[in-house]
Amino acid sequence: MVDAPARPIPSRPKTQSRDAALHAPPPRRARQPQALGIDVARRIEALILDGTLRPGERLNEVTLARSLGVSRGPVREAARALEKTGLVTVIMNRGAFVRSLGLDEAMEIYEINAVLFGLAARRAAEAVTPAQAAALRAMVEGMENAIMRGDRDGFFQINSDFHACILACGRNREAETLYGQLTRKLMLLRRRSFESPGHMEKANREHRALMEAILAGDGLRARDLAEAHARLGRARFLDAIGHHPLSEEDTA
Repeated sequence: MVDAPARPIPSRPKTQSRDAALHAPPPRRARQPQALGIDVARRIEALILDGTLRPGERLNEVTLARSLGVSRGPVREAARALEKTGLVTVIMNRGAFVRSLGLDEAMEIYEINAVLFGLAARRAAEAVTPAQAAALRAMVEGMENAIMRGDRDGFFQINSDFHACILACGRNREAETLYGQLTRKLMLLRRRSFESPGHMEKANREHRALMEAILAGDGLRARDLAEAHARLGRARFLDAIGHHPLSEEDTA
């Protein structure tokens, strides 16, 4: 009897060694939905703060999703997140709208911010570093250049950076956080403060005086000038919307 040829034993599939598996790069993952929602919220916030999306305007999910290159889900999630920051109002069955800040609420925020800004300016005068001093000088000069060019948007951006820098120099995180949250709401209105002729020039004269007090280490004068600057900023806004004319004190 002839023996049948032996069948080859099937070889086992090769497997990665344990070490190779441990050191293999992780597989690529799509961006997590939560991270995508945060990114979309930041981008929509920027559109609100730069005036592209106006107070009272409805957030069109389809249009925003198309322009931001995402689906409608992250836009809806972003609207809910921005509602918590006070920039958006979500109305059931109607949608999300850029928040319209009432005049009374705006005046209350200006009042609180004056105290916070004064506190930060006093502390900044006691602790400003050479690098921070140079940054403040550069921003005051940058605003001066923006005025000469008639660049209101450029002035507004540097103005915001100047205030934020003083809050950072004040080294009080709670005050800095609260000021940032309140100022974000005011961003819906503050651009109008610089629409009237001469308002940018007056504001930057106040910036320069405040900067000089901080760099001289005069904390009390810095505090007083910062609080006065906040009150004058409120008056400029009221003047810009025609609420009442600036008084002689306000135009000094």
